[in-house]
Amino acid sequence: MQEPQTYQRLMITKIELENFKSYFGKKVIGPLHKNFTAVVGPNGSGKSNLIESLLFVFGKRAKQMRLNKLSELIHKSAEHGDCANATVRVFFTDILDHETDQDAYDLVPNSQFTVSRTVFKNASSKYFVND
Repeated sequence: MQEPQTYQRLMITKIELENFKSYFGKKVIGPLHKNFTAVVGPNGSGKSNLIESLLFVFGKRAKQMRLNKLSELIHKSAEHGDCANATVRVFFTDILDHETDQDAYDLVPNSQFTVSRTVFKNASSKYFVND
Protein backbone atom coordinates (compact mmCIF):
# COMPACT_ATOMS: atom_id res chain seq x y z
CA MET A 1 0.00 0.00 0.00
CA GLN A 2 1.26 3.46 -0.93
CA GLU A 3 1.96 6.06 1.80
CA PRO A 4 -0.30 9.13 1.65
CA GLN A 5 1.45 12.18 0.20
CA THR A 6 2.01 15.34 2.17
CA TYR A 7 2.42 18.87 0.81
CA GLN A 8 4.58 21.48 2.51
CA ARG A 9 3.44 25.09 2.61
CA LEU A 10 3.61 28.24 4.70
CA MET A 11 0.75 29.02 7.09
CA ILE A 12 -0.10 32.08 9.20
CA THR A 13 -0.88 30.75 12.67
CA LYS A 14 -1.83 34.01 14.41
CA ILE A 15 -1.56 37.79 14.25
CA GLU A 16 -0.61 39.96 17.19
CA LEU A 17 -1.62 43.62 17.26
CA GLU A 18 -0.32 46.11 19.80
CA ASN A 19 -1.79 49.62 19.95
CA PHE A 20 -2.83 49.34 16.30
CA LYS A 21 -5.74 51.59 15.31
CA SER A 22 -8.82 50.48 17.30
CA TYR A 23 -6.86 47.81 19.21
CA PHE A 24 -5.37 49.15 22.47
CA GLY A 25 -2.80 46.98 24.21
CA LYS A 26 -1.81 43.58 22.91
CA LYS A 27 -4.49 41.59 21.07
CA VAL A 28 -4.00 38.16 19.53
CA ILE A 29 -6.07 37.12 16.51
CA GLY A 30 -5.96 33.36 16.17
CA PRO A 31 -5.24 30.55 16.10
CA LEU A 32 -6.06 30.62 12.41
CA HIS A 33 -7.28 27.57 10.50
CA LYS A 34 -4.98 26.02 7.91
CA ASN A 35 -7.56 26.14 5.10
CA PHE A 36 -9.81 29.10 5.59
CA THR A 37 -10.28 31.95 8.02
CA ALA A 38 -13.15 34.44 7.84
CA VAL A 39 -13.15 37.80 9.55
CA VAL A 40 -16.67 38.52 10.75
CA GLY A 41 -18.23 40.87 13.27
CA PRO A 42 -20.56 43.82 13.67
CA ASN A 43 -19.81 47.24 12.21
CA GLY A 44 -17.08 48.96 14.18
CA SER A 45 -15.59 45.75 15.58
CA GLY A 46 -12.21 46.12 13.82
CA LYS A 47 -12.50 43.90 10.73
CA SER A 48 -11.02 46.51 8.38
CA ASN A 49 -8.32 47.35 10.92
CA LEU A 50 -7.21 43.72 10.94
CA ILE A 51 -6.87 43.72 7.15
CA GLU A 52 -5.00 47.05 7.30
CA SER A 53 -2.64 45.53 9.85
CA LEU A 54 -1.65 42.88 7.31
CA LEU A 55 -1.13 45.51 4.61
CA PHE A 56 1.04 47.48 7.06
CA VAL A 57 3.25 44.58 8.17
CA PHE A 58 3.78 43.47 4.56
CA GLY A 59 5.02 46.90 3.49
CA LYS A 60 2.24 49.14 2.24
CA ARG A 61 3.03 52.84 2.41
CA ALA A 62 0.76 55.35 4.15
CA LYS A 63 -0.62 56.80 0.90
CA GLN A 64 -1.48 53.30 -0.35
CA MET A 65 -3.54 52.80 2.82
CA ARG A 66 -5.40 56.13 2.47
CA LEU A 67 -3.38 57.72 5.29
CA ASN A 68 -1.31 60.90 5.38
CA LYS A 69 1.37 59.29 7.54
CA LEU A 70 1.93 55.91 9.16
CA SER A 71 1.74 57.36 12.68
CA GLU A 72 -2.05 57.58 12.13
CA LEU A 73 -2.04 53.80 12.71
CA ILE A 74 -1.07 54.26 16.39
CA HIS A 75 -4.04 53.82 18.73
CA LYS A 76 -5.62 57.03 19.98
CA SER A 77 -8.60 57.26 22.29
CA ALA A 78 -9.81 59.40 25.16
CA GLU A 79 -8.61 56.76 27.65
CA HIS A 80 -5.31 55.96 25.90
CA GLY A 81 -4.25 59.01 23.94
CA ASP A 82 -0.49 58.76 24.28
CA CYS A 83 0.68 55.45 22.81
CA ALA A 84 4.28 55.72 21.64
CA ASN A 85 4.08 53.15 18.84
CA ALA A 86 2.07 50.39 17.22
CA THR A 87 3.28 46.93 16.28
CA VAL A 88 1.88 44.17 14.11
CA ARG A 89 3.46 40.72 14.36
CA VAL A 90 2.53 37.83 12.07
CA PHE A 91 3.42 34.28 13.13
CA PHE A 92 4.25 31.76 10.42
CA THR A 93 5.09 28.08 10.30
CA ASP A 94 5.62 25.51 7.58
CA ILE A 95 3.12 22.70 7.63
CA LEU A 96 2.75 19.40 5.85
CA ASP A 97 -0.79 18.94 4.56
CA HIS A 98 -2.12 15.39 4.51
CA GLU A 99 -3.54 14.24 1.20
CA THR A 100 -6.20 12.00 2.69
CA ASP A 101 -7.50 14.25 5.50
CA GLN A 102 -8.18 17.90 4.60
CA ASP A 103 -8.01 19.05 8.23
CA ALA A 104 -4.87 17.14 9.18
CA TYR A 105 -1.38 18.57 9.03
CA ASP A 106 1.98 18.27 10.74
CA LEU A 107 4.20 21.15 11.80
CA VAL A 108 7.60 21.21 10.13
CA PRO A 109 10.10 21.24 13.02
CA ASN A 110 12.02 24.50 13.55
CA SER A 111 10.15 26.33 10.78
CA GLN A 112 8.35 28.89 12.94
CA PHE A 113 9.19 32.57 12.46
CA THR A 114 7.64 36.00 12.86
CA VAL A 115 7.58 39.11 10.70
CA SER A 116 6.73 42.36 12.44
CA ARG A 117 6.66 46.06 11.80
CA THR A 118 6.54 48.86 14.34
CA VAL A 119 5.53 52.43 13.59
CA PHE A 120 6.58 55.34 15.83
CA LYS A 121 5.06 58.77 16.50
CA ASN A 122 7.52 60.43 14.10
CA ALA A 123 6.02 58.22 11.33
CA SER A 124 9.18 56.13 10.96
CA SER A 125 8.87 52.38 11.05
CA LYS A 126 11.07 49.34 11.53
CA TYR A 127 10.75 45.78 10.28
CA PHE A 128 11.80 42.75 12.27
CA VAL A 129 12.17 39.04 11.57
CA ASN A 130 12.01 36.96 14.77
CA ASP A 131 12.11 40.22 16.77
